[in-house]
Amino acid sequence: MARWPIPPDDLPLTTWRSRLGDVAGCDLPSVRRETLLRLIWQQSYQTRQGLIAGVEMLWGRGYFGTDWQAEFRRDMRAVRQALADAGYRLVYDRRQRAYFIEGRPPLDEKLRQIIAGAAAEVDPRQIAIYKRLTPAQRIWQLGHLSDWLRRANERRLARRRAVEQSQGT
Repeated sequence: MARWPIPPDDLPLTTWRSRLGDVAGCDLPSVRRETLLRLIWQQSYQTRQGLIAGVEMLWGRGYFGTDWQAEFRRDMRAVRQALADAGYRLVYDRRQRAYFIEGRPPLDEKLRQIIAGAAAEVDPRQIAIYKRLTPAQRIWQLGHLSDWLRRANERRLARRRAVEQSQGT
């Protein structure tokens, strides 16, 4: 069985993904399992659907294959065993239908600090302005933001393609 760092690496997400991406082509189960471990470590009480969505958000749709239920069960058994080997216990709360690591806080301290820092940057004046907008104005803003994000992503993809073409890959 593969060994993953427990607690998971403190690497920034992009660095961690890059490191794990090098393994992705030859060992999909290990990539999924390390990703599941990191997701559960960072946030308790995640549902099966939430964990699968988290993995697919990072690695792409269909990452669990056609028999996704069986793959998920195998992956969670491996994660549970890896945690047990390190002295932790993965628990499934049947009432909430969610997984958590016994003794861990609901949110990892580092993640909590990031959220607190982002919340501290919110400008109360901007919130007051937003509250005065009509629902139609809010929808317009949302659409405008969505269009801007789509265009930014298209530019990013175009730059990536240009770099790949210039490198001959």
